[in-house]
Amino acid sequence: MREADLIAKLTAHLSGRHPLLVTGIGDDAAVWEWNPQTYGLISTDTLHEHWDFDRVYHPAKYIGYKAATSALSDICAMNGEPLFLVVALGVPRYVSPAYLEALYDGLRQVEEKYGVAVIGGDISPARDLWLTVTVVGQVEKARITYRRGAQPTHLVCVTGDLGGAYAGLKILQREKAVFLQNPSIQPDISGFNYIVSRQLKPEARLDMVRRLRELGVQPSSMTDLSDGLAAGLHHLSTASQAAFHIYLDRLPFHEQTYKVAQLLDMPLSALLLYGGEEYELLFTAPVTAYERLQQEEQIHIIGFVKEGEGVWAEDSLGQVERVELVSWDSLLGRKDQPQAEGSS
Repeated sequence: MREADLIAKLTAHLSGRHPLLVTGIGDDAAVWEWNPQTYGLISTDTLHEHWDFDRVYHPAKYIGYKAATSALSDICAMNGEPLFLVVALGVPRYVSPAYLEALYDGLRQVEEKYGVAVIGGDISPARDLWLTVTVVGQVEKARITYRRGAQPTHLVCVTGDLGGAYAGLKILQREKAVFLQNPSIQPDISGFNYIVSRQLKPEARLDMVRRLRELGVQPSSMTDLSDGLAAGLHHLSTASQAAFHIYLDRLPFHEQTYKVAQLLDMPLSALLLYGGEEYELLFTAPVTAYERLQQEEQIHIIGFVKEGEGVWAEDSLGQVERVELVSWDSLLGRKDQPQAEGSS
């Protein structure tokens, strides 16, 4: 059973009602009434050994860092500010206290960089190492942004660059395979440091949330790209009941991502659409924000919203094809094989 189907089946047994609750299950974070001017936000994210990280090439401090920033990203996707973290840890017998200290050093780095605080948690025995981070945040009521809200003619925008985390993962897996065959050979990631860092130590785009505020731009809908661009587009399209039209030649990417696409003999568009684990922000905004957005180096206008349904991609030759919903499934432990829409 797929993750989305199981969630729907399980939540059918719940009431999901509380006098303070504004929005429950179904968006990047739950929303509740904090005070007359502010909403509270809360979200949870889990990283599990063998499924979400490999201790062969994921340093302990980066596991802690990634677990925290992936949770923080959900608060960013609601246009909010993270405040507190609660950490639950599953510890197998083979993991040493020194290793766990290094993992928590990664959490400390997140505290310092993002201005949040770890305020509690739990530790329990486990067969494999896992780490669950719950994040609490806040957002001004006038600034809250949901997945719903995109309107025809609105701009479709994305921050940063795409495909790098997936490309970095492929390089790490390549080097692990070489190491297992010959442990005397040292890993070589020269020329791929940027994309490897995108996989090992991703950043939540709190800087972009704050920059949009400085620009006076209020997104009409938003989500993060933990499951990839295609999945993010479908989330916004479905929630907003509108169609999304993007241009493949406007998707931003790093030169190292392009190099990996060539090494793998894959269309570049497959990496950009279906890569995932980016934690970049995908958002829509009214066309009146065009001038302010198009001057920002870290913001890319990649398409527009229109009447209808579904997600559509146009290549450099003007050919338009539907973008299928393909993303990571936490229960299956895989994603369907990425397939390109249009040309690369």
